[in-house]
Amino acid sequence: METLTAVRAISALRVAWGTALTFKTDALLRAMVRDADRTGPLSLFARTVGIRDLVFGLGALLAALDAQRRSEIDRWLWLWLASDLADVFAGAAAARNVGRSGSIAAAAAPLPFVAAGLWSLRRLAKSPIPV
Repeated sequence: METLTAVRAISALRVAWGTALTFKTDALLRAMVRDADRTGPLSLFARTVGIRDLVFGLGALLAALDAQRRSEIDRWLWLWLASDLADVFAGAAAARNVGRSGSIAAAAAPLPFVAAGLWSLRRLAKSPIPV
């Protein structure tokens, strides 16, 4: 698969996830957080995460539609990666507040996006796409 095509697909998946979490927050929370009370603050927090994922995915997707905008693609992917890594560290540090299993789950949740961001940046660095 061509690198830009893969970056577009990964970005579109992030847009889809962000859209779902933004507009179907409570249904997704019921499926993902079975043992926690689904309070108003939890719904609001999940919705803001969805909005953030929607924005990061859309920014990366729009930048990746034009191969000549390579620096913009890189910028969006680096911002995406930094945000997701911060989520991993915040989740890992949250054991005192959410217990060990909650902390592990929170730290693991963004790992697919971390992996996708790292993969995309590595592939772009090796590709002949102009900067």
